[in-house]
Amino acid sequence: MITMTEIARLTGVSQPTVSRVLNGNTSVNPEVAKKVLACAQEHNYQPNIMARSLSGNQTFLLAVMIPDISNPFFADLLKIIEREAGKFGYSILIFNTDHDPEKELNYLAVLQQYHVDGLLIAPVHADEESMKPFHKLTIPWLVFTNRVNGVDSVYISHRKAGNMVAEHLISIGAEKFVFVGKKSDLKFIGFEEGLTAGGVDTRQHLTVFWEKDREKAVELLVEFIKEISEKTGIFALNDMEAMIVMNTLMGAGIMVPQKASVVGFDNTYISKRALPGITSVSQPVDEMGRFAVEELIKQIQHERHTAFQHTEMDAVLVLRGSTGKGEH
Repeated sequence: MITMTEIARLTGVSQPTVSRVLNGNTSVNPEVAKKVLACAQEHNYQPNIMARSLSGNQTFLLAVMIPDISNPFFADLLKIIEREAGKFGYSILIFNTDHDPEKELNYLAVLQQYHVDGLLIAPVHADEESMKPFHKLTIPWLVFTNRVNGVDSVYISHRKAGNMVAEHLISIGAEKFVFVGKKSDLKFIGFEEGLTAGGVDTRQHLTVFWEKDREKAVELLVEFIKEISEKTGIFALNDMEAMIVMNTLMGAGIMVPQKASVVGFDNTYISKRALPGITSVSQPVDEMGRFAVEELIKQIQHERHTAFQHTEMDAVLVLRGSTGKGEH
């Protein structure tokens, strides 16, 4: 197994510089860094994690806390986070909270036992009160997929996304509107605002369906749509819910998109492979995962500002057959 000293000899670069490159320090000349990384890859360099931990009081572990590992969006995001963390010599520990605030707090205690170097979290509730326990952490941490005041955050605006969906459903002639999710969700708040801005009386023409018993909620939704004559625009909180809704509607003989148009969220493989394809809000998954890891590493290595920052990324509405547009 090749060592840093041998990489230095093969590349003609000093050993301290090799060390900085392999530990993710971005201050090294890009051409030098490229040469060192190419040599390390060619000779399958493997860092001595134990030695690094003892010398620098680091474990080279990052904790990643997510609300739903079964959601393809988070599965895709985890792949990117793992890949990017590996570039800096870090491994990740995954904590799945199942949208349970109590479980989230329990994991907070567990991850401290592992002495991780940093935490990336997609919180169950993205508000200041829910995040208070995390401020007691003595390690760097960053919120992704949501904005939380007073905390480093990288996200898209769910509120703006809701606005975007409302504008689209109005533009294709929907007269009744449904949100499948909770009223407290920023997607719903933006959706309602967008409908109001488009001239829709939301007190009369917007309905929310959300129950713990998902099958019952969808059954109620189907009966609701059967009883009205107007074309309905449905916005679901994610692609999985959108697919369940669309398949149930079609199974009940309700034509999609002619009678009911369906929009999902996250633009996962589910939206692309469904028949018809599901119009969905696309988040910049690759960019978000890469940025989150890089910013957290900068904090760990004390290479970044001390004040928090909010980084909002752009979302795009990808049109497909479920709203009669784009791909089918």
